[in-house]
Amino acid sequence: MVVSEAPGQRYIPDFVIYMALGKPVVDIAKYKFMVDGLVKNKLTLSYDDLSNLPMKKFKSDFHCVTGWSVKDVEWEGIPLTFFAEKAGVQNNVKWVYFTSLDGYTSVVAMEDYMKPNALLVLKMNGKKLPLEHGYPARIFIPHLYGWKGAKWVYKITFLEKYRDGYWEALGYNERGRVQLEERFKRI
Repeated sequence: MVVSEAPGQRYIPDFVIYMALGKPVVDIAKYKFMVDGLVKNKLTLSYDDLSNLPMKKFKSDFHCVTGWSVKDVEWEGIPLTFFAEKAGVQNNVKWVYFTSLDGYTSVVAMEDYMKPNALLVLKMNGKKLPLEHGYPARIFIPHLYGWKGAKWVYKITFLEKYRDGYWEALGYNERGRVQLEERFKRI
């Protein structure tokens, strides 16, 4: 293994696949992606709607909180800023909560959500996102550990007050920034 550019990380050749709550069954014909919470306009979009939105593509390493990284993954999806703008997020929003088809949840600070390379990913390495990586859609925010990037995501909720997600309720850090090695909550 080669040491990653990120502190405390080592590169491995391919992803370790985690499914904390099991792999969901995805019925793409019934899939709806929603945006709610402290917004002026709630959104509901089908997978086809998402697929037809302007997308951004870039390469970035993926970092797992357990210490491994995968180098130069190509991510393609809709910038998360699009959903904030389209929904009309209220000024008092500080946190963004993601809900997945399997019941998994994750939370990120609004300032992390609004970064230019934060995406709702539909494609990975030039192909439709595989089911084990979160098809039909997953969150990817390059400077955060992978647990923040909910797979199989179907809902974004904008909040004023912090709410633990799945791993945060088990002691993982509220922010999860890789460069600061924010792995666990301080006791």
